[in-house]
Amino acid sequence: MTSLEVKKKTFRWALWLGWQLDSNWTEPWLFAIYVLVKPLTSSLLLVCMYFAARQVTPWVPVDFLPYMYIGNACFMLIGSVMFGMSQAVLTDREHYRMLKYIYIAPGHLQTYFVGRAISGAFQAVLGGLINITIGALTFPEVRHALTRQPTEWGWLAVYLVLGTMLLTALGLILTAIVLNMNRQGMFLSEGISGILYLVCGVVFPISILPHWLSWVSVILPPTYWLEGMRRAILGVPAEKFLDSPLSHWGHPALAAALAGTTLGLLILSQFVFRWSERRAWRLGKFEEQSGA
Repeated sequence: MTSLEVKKKTFRWALWLGWQLDSNWTEPWLFAIYVLVKPLTSSLLLVCMYFAARQVTPWVPVDFLPYMYIGNACFMLIGSVMFGMSQAVLTDREHYRMLKYIYIAPGHLQTYFVGRAISGAFQAVLGGLINITIGALTFPEVRHALTRQPTEWGWLAVYLVLGTMLLTALGLILTAIVLNMNRQGMFLSEGISGILYLVCGVVFPISILPHWLSWVSVILPPTYWLEGMRRAILGVPAEKFLDSPLSHWGHPALAAALAGTTLGLLILSQFVFRWSERRAWRLGKFEEQSGA
């Protein structure tokens, strides 16, 4: 069996395993309801925060609600791909205690983690679509923002492909780090998730961040992806309050920056993961138990 065939088979079985691990705790119909309801909870929390803020400070623009709503729906993919991949290390090593056997099996470890992440990505994309659909049907602010300008489906597909590759590269780097950590790996993933949620323009516009923090946001690659996704779905924001240093960038510039960053991170992730994989095996990290 060639190396490519091994990777294809590993990816296919990792995809299937990820789905089974996510859905085996209940009946299929109940899991389907869970997949539908889960994305709505965080979005509805943001909606409540928006209307509460409007009661206190009426100057909050109407476009702020769709800005938050779409940003939060897109962030689900970051959580599923990037942090789902690193979480697979912890569950397979600490809970199921199978990571060592997966490593020595005739498969490809890196492809295995990618397959596990893509399994969660399918659920995230489905949940995001349902989330946006329900938001458009329920909230006039979201519906008006979605219909004000036509969705640019071509650019949306480009950003989805580039974003998935970008998040896979970042996930491999994070997974490589967690592979050589003990119980702290869990907190590292959650901490990075919180940082990205704060500074990448998911909910809070970059323009309202402190000046030094706004430039940190511009350095982070997920910022470009979220800006592109939001731009393809909603268009350029009409409110100055929602402006960012990337507001004057067109789709070609955003896509080029995202593609260049993605390519660089994909190359870097290969070196980091291979070095980390060898180090973890040499130090016995694949079977190390920390009680996490």
